[in-house]
Amino acid sequence: MPYPFLCVMPRDERYKNVKNLIESGRIVSLRDMFTSKAIPKTVVAKDLGMHHTTFNKLLAAPQRFTFENAFHMASLFDTDKKNILQLIYMQCEEDQKKSKKK
Repeated sequence: MPYPFLCVMPRDERYKNVKNLIESGRIVSLRDMFTSKAIPKTVVAKDLGMHHTTFNKLLAAPQRFTFENAFHMASLFDTDKKNILQLIYMQCEEDQKKSKKK
């Protein structure tokens, strides 16, 4: 071990729950993840290395998520990258439908 003083923080157990919810189809959009209170936004934002305000802005405009953000989220949830991209896409679709109704 070249760096014995470094320790790896254990991943939040709720990530496994979210993975199961995504893969079972119970979470179908990015926002569902947080409205179902499966995991706090602040936890995901911190683990992505961004401020919670920045993360909230991205959730409000999911088309602004980068592939890097999406792929990092996929690794946090230990799920396929396509799953996260699909959640982002579905959120964009939901937001577009809501804006057309107004």
